[in-house]
Amino acid sequence: MQNRNLRKFASVGILLSLCAIAPVGQAQSDPGKKACAKEARRLCPAEMKSMSRKKVEACMIAKIGQTSPVCHAAMLRIKAEREAAAKN
Repeated sequence: MQNRNLRKFASVGILLSLCAIAPVGQAQSDPGKKACAKEARRLCPAEMKSMSRKKVEACMIAKIGQTSPVCHAAMLRIKAEREAAAKN
């Protein structure tokens, strides 16, 4: 039971960080955060269980065509940030 709660807690942390890409003042009002959390559980269950933010993001980007418009926009922002970081 304790292991299950730990996984659930870690999954919540991954989900919260998944779409928390807006500046700190906007992070709480980012509608992509909630949309992506539900969709990540549905589209990328194995990656969610792995508790790896990068794996979840990569899976969601790979399945971006199956996401809602709000989550789609959030995933595009994450993708752009990854590409910009790779150039630096």
